[in-house]
This record gives sequence, structure tokens and C-alpha cells, in this order.
Amino acid sequence: MTAVLEPRPTVTQQRGGVGSLKDRPIGQKLTLGFGMLVLITLIVIGLSFYASADASRTINATTSVRQPAALAATRAQANLLRMFSDVRGYLALGDPVFLEGYRQANIAFEQDLQELQQLADSLGPADQQRLEQLKADYARWQQYPDQLFALRDNQMDREPAYNLLNTTGTELGGGVLIGMNQLIEAQALRDPSQRNNELLRDMANFQSSFAALFSGLRGYVMTRNTLFRYYEYEINRDLNDATWERLSTQRQFLTPEQRQLFNEIDTTRSQFFNAVPNEAFAIMQSDGWRLDLELFSTEVTDLTTNMEQLLSDLTESQQALLEQDLARSNESLNRARVQTLLGGLGAVLLGLVLAVLLRQNIAGPVQRLTGVAEQIRAGDLTAVAKVESGDEIGVFAETFNNMTVQLRREKKRANDLLHVVIPIGVALSSERDFQRLLENILVDAMDFCHAHNGALFLREGDDLNCVLLRLGERYAARGANSQHAIQLPTLELYNRTTREPNQHYTVTYAALTGESVNVAHVAADDRFVRVDFGGAASADMGFTSLLVIPLKNNQQQVIGTLGLADARDPDTQQIIAFDANLQQMMESYSSLAVAALEAYIREQALRQEIQELRIEIDEVRRQKQVSEIVDTGLFQDLQARARSLRERRQRNRRGMDDAPDNADSPDILADPAAQGDPSTNPPDGAA
Repeated sequence: MTAVLEPRPTVTQQRGGVGSLKDRPIGQKLTLGFGMLVLITLIVIGLSFYASADASRTINATTSVRQPAALAATRAQANLLRMFSDVRGYLALGDPVFLEGYRQANIAFEQDLQELQQLADSLGPADQQRLEQLKADYARWQQYPDQLFALRDNQMDREPAYNLLNTTGTELGGGVLIGMNQLIEAQALRDPSQRNNELLRDMANFQSSFAALFSGLRGYVMTRNTLFRYYEYEINRDLNDATWERLSTQRQFLTPEQRQLFNEIDTTRSQFFNAVPNEAFAIMQSDGWRLDLELFSTEVTDLTTNMEQLLSDLTESQQALLEQDLARSNESLNRARVQTLLGGLGAVLLGLVLAVLLRQNIAGPVQRLTGVAEQIRAGDLTAVAKVESGDEIGVFAETFNNMTVQLRREKKRANDLLHVVIPIGVALSSERDFQRLLENILVDAMDFCHAHNGALFLREGDDLNCVLLRLGERYAARGANSQHAIQLPTLELYNRTTREPNQHYTVTYAALTGESVNVAHVAADDRFVRVDFGGAASADMGFTSLLVIPLKNNQQQVIGTLGLADARDPDTQQIIAFDANLQQMMESYSSLAVAALEAYIREQALRQEIQELRIEIDEVRRQKQVSEIVDTGLFQDLQARARSLRERRQRNRRGMDDAPDNADSPDILADPAAQGDPSTNPPDGAA
């Protein structure tokens, strides 16, 4: 029989009447709500007018931002061009007026840049990026003017060819002239003769032509005028070469001292022509003949052009935005005022109409829907809400009906599921191959790591027991499904007396600390008493590498350990150490193994619970069947007739005791129904 649930009191009944706002009827809530709507609408109208006035202030603020930014960018552009012009003028003329003009323009430019930086937060992303790029370019540009001024003031530093001529050229050229002068003085002291006079003349011609070519080279280096090179240096170079050639053919007529001095002049002259003229000409023909001009043209000019373009773009952007903002703000302001006024009046009228109409069309349907909800809450899933309209309440009523249909379906599904779970639980309870699960865990781990040996330990309290052992080819398998039982001592995790942790073995260490143990070379590891499976192998097995992984559940509790030994290279079959990455993968694998073990345990527990649930359901079902039989009208009618028959028989027996003449009458007289008494006949269909 279905139990009838008493309807729970409503929130209003529980609170003893109408109290706070959430306990009021829906009609009052709607009236109050639409009254608030009217008030809010009026507030919105006031705020809109305030926003319009604020928009006007925003226009003024925009004007005060856009215009200063554009003006500052324009001034910065003009000051940048002034700085560039003054630097170029000083490099060309060296007039201090240009230097002073640069200083003043630089101060003004930095003030403009600082003003732009103060307005940076009000600029758009593109202009902010331009400003950042401008600051970066100026930081680079700022390091060049002082460097250029210093070069301009020092000709030796700014002109490499001039420096070469005044250092190496003067040293070597002066050495040639001084040596030739000494040679001429020595020749003048010799006895006059035609040959000596010719030698003296050639020496004088050499000295004059060399001095002339040196003077022409200096003129070209200082002025970069090609006339000095081609009409003074080249011609005198040819004369000097011809004179030197004649002197070289007559050097045997010189005295030994003169010949030695002649050789020194020849060496110095060769060094001069090899080191100075060609190098000086190469420098003068390149862009680096003046370092200050080269630096100015390659670095300063490009940076100035970039900064000028950035400032120009920034100015144009701010001017365009200024015009757009002014036009858009004025248009939006006028439109917003009209829309706010019309919308506010419409909202007031609409709120008043809704406050009257929706009060009549919401309260009634909601109350009826609430009644249906109370029926369903009481357990009557056949209750149906009437869809009275197509608005939200009608949709809600339809959704409510769909919900009750879904509830009926879910109830039926729960009953069906109950009949499905029991057979499944019976099937699961018959599964007991736990050893097969353990063996799969170990074998899969050994195959994955190419390990030659392996062992699986499970923790029972403070003890660690080896439940599965596989040792190479000598002992193919011990435990699980093998024919060799494991006869190994239990490993104690704690000393029985002192309760000190037993970390002398790799497997006990992993079980106690929850940390993996990876031993690359057993012979070289002295951390443990036994670097094996804690005695789970004979001493002559000779493990080389070892890996022990703790088996931890999701509460980080160690329920056992997985030991692997002697990893082998898949190609060479040589014993190698367990890789660190492989260790991490095995630690993840251990989590899956623990999950499988716990799933099996939970499965066994679930089977037991299902079995107990089946027994309870059978008992409840039998009680329900008995209750259904007892509560039927037929059974109760039969009980009433039986009581009536027993009472009549008792009366008949008492009557027979009083009238012995009727003792031999049939027993049917004791049953009025048998005599055809209509008052005792059962109704039609009662049998």
C-alpha cells in the first residue's frame, strides 16, 4: 500500500501569517515591485539628465586633453627640427651660436615630451605606443650631440686621414726629408765635380718634390679637393720617383756613410708610401672621412626622421580624435536627452498599467500552480498543472508537468534498476580470482620495464608480506598461480619492542617513507642492509639494478610495494639501470594498480552489500504481499463470515444441548447459509 504523506505547511503558515517581504503574497509583491519600478524609472530619468550634464563636462575635458596633446606634439616637432638644424650647423661651421641654440631647443623639447607623458593616460593605445617609441628614440638620439660636438672640436678625432697624416705620415715623411737634408749636407762637403754636382742637384730635386707631394697630400686630406691630389701630389710623386731612380743608379758614387744614410732614406720612403697615401686616399673616398658627419648622417638623421614622423602622426591623430569626439558627443547628448525623456514617460505609464493588469493575471495562476506543487510534494505524481496562458506562467506550468512526467519516469527507472542490480551483484559476488589481478599487476610492470625479476608486497598492519615473486629463469614464478608457494619471512615495518621504523631494506623503506627507491648499481650502494627485495631472493641471485615503487592510495597511504630488478636493454639484453623517466611512469602505473586493487576490494564489499540488500528486499516484498492480502475486502469479508459461522455453531451447540430430540439432525442446520437464509448469503462475486 502507498503511504499518504501529510502536506507540509507553507512558509506563511510556518511563520504564523504575513511577516517580512518574502512572506507576502505574490500580488502584494508585484504591487510593491511595480511601485519600485516607477520610482526607479524616475531615478533613471534624473540620472540621465545628470549624465547629459556630465557628457558636456566630458566634452570640455576631452578638449582639454586632445588640444594640449596636439599642441605639445607640434611644439616638440618644431623643437626637434631646431635641435637637428643647430647640430648640423655647428658641425659645418663650428660657430658657438649653433651650440647655444641646440641647448635651448633641447630644454624646450624635453619640456614638451614631459607634457605629453603627463597626458599619456588619456591617449589611445596607438598614440601611447607612438609616445613610448618616441621616448626610446630620443633616449638613443640624446647620446649623439655631445659626442658630435666633441668630434667637431677635435680635428684629429673626427678625421682619420688627417690623424694618419699628422702621426704616421709626419713621422715617416719628416724622416725622409731630414735624412735627405743630411745627405745633401754631406754631399756639399765633398770636392766639387760634375758628378758630385749632378748628385747634389738630384738630391735637392728629390727633397723639393717630396716636400711638394707631402704638401699636396696634406692639402687633399684637409680640404678633400681633388686638385691637390691629381695636380700636386700625383705629379710630384712621379718626379720624386724619377729622381729617386736616378739617385739609386748612382749610389756607388756615394761615400760609405752616404750609402748607409741613403739606405735608411730608402727604407723610410718605402714605409711612407706603403702606409700613408693609399690609406689616406681610401679614407677620404669613404663616408667615414669625417666621423662626425658620418655619425650624424647614419644615426642622428634617421632617428630625427623617425621622431619627426612619430610626432607628426601623434599630432594628426589627436586632431582627428578631437574633431570626432566633439561631433559625436554633441550628437549623442542631444539624442540622449530626447530618448531619456520619452523612455522615462513610457516606463512610468507602462509600470502603472502592469501594476494593475499583472496583479490580476499572475496571483491566481500562481496560487493554483502552488496547489499542484503541494500535491506533488505530498507524493501524488499524477497531479497535472493547468496551462492557462502562453506567458511565462504558462511555460512554467508546462515545465512543471514535464517535470512530473520525468519524476514518474525516474521512479520507474529506479524500480527497474533495483531488479537489475541484484542479478549483477550475484554475478560479481561469484568472482574470486584475486590472485590473477595481482599477477597481472606484476607481469605488466615487468614487461613494461623489461625487468628480469619482480616482486609484489602487500601491507597488513605493521607487516609487509610478499604475495608474488618472479625471479628470472631459475625460479619462473612463486606465488599467485604458480605451483611454487612463497616461503619467505614477513618483513616487520617497526621493531616490536622499540617501535623504531625498519628502513634497512629497500621495500620497507619505500613502504614507510612513501618514496621510490632506484638503485643503479647494487654493489656500489651502501644505504641498505640488503639491496634486494628484503630477503625475497636468495643471496646468489646477484641483482645489478633495482627499482622499488610504493603503492599508495588516493589518501597517500601505502598499501604495498612493487619491486623490479635487473632492467634489460631491449636491443642488447644487457642489464641497465632503471631510467628516471621510466620511474615516473611506473609511479603513475602504481596508482592505477592501487586503484584496481581497491576497486576489487570495493567490488567484493559491494557484492556483499548487494546480497544483504537482496535479502532485505525479499523480506520487505513478502511482508508487502501478506499486507496486501490481509488488507483486501474479500479477505476481511471472509473473516467476518467465519466469525459469524463460529458464533452460530456455538449457539446451535447450546441449543442442541437444550433439545436432545434434535441431536440426530444434520449439521447443515447449524449453517444458515446452507439452509438458504438470505441474510447470511455472501454478496455476488464475493466467492
